[in-house]
Amino acid sequence: MLKIAVISIGLLLLAGCGTAPAPSRSNAQPYSIISEQPDPPASSLTLLIKVSGPATQAGVKSIAEAVIAERKGEYQHIVLKTYAEGMSASDTPFAISRLEDGTVTHRFNSLAETQKIQTH
Repeated sequence: MLKIAVISIGLLLLAGCGTAPAPSRSNAQPYSIISEQPDPPASSLTLLIKVSGPATQAGVKSIAEAVIAERKGEYQHIVLKTYAEGMSASDTPFAISRLEDGTVTHRFNSLAETQKIQTH
C-alpha cells in the first residue's frame, strides 16, 4: 500500500511539472529609435527615441542614460530627445537629455507629463 502511494505521488509530481510553460525572457527594448543624425566632424549625435509603456521621469532618465552610455565612446556631444507612446517627432519631446563635457543632463517637459483626470 505504501509503495503504491509513493509511486502515485511521484507520478503526480512528474505530470504537474510538464504542464507549466518554461519561463521566457522578454527581448523587447524599452525604446525604439525614430531618428539618428550623427555629425562625425563635430563629434556630435542627435537622437530621437520613443519609449515603450508609460513614460515617467525616472524611467525616461534611466533609458536616456543607457542610450547615451552606449554611444558615449563615439561622440563627445549627444542630444537625445525622448517621446512617449502616442507622440510624434513633431510634438514637443517628453524630455531632452544632453551629454556635454562628460556630464549628462535632463530637461523634462511639464506639459508632456501624464495628467491625472479628476473623478466626481
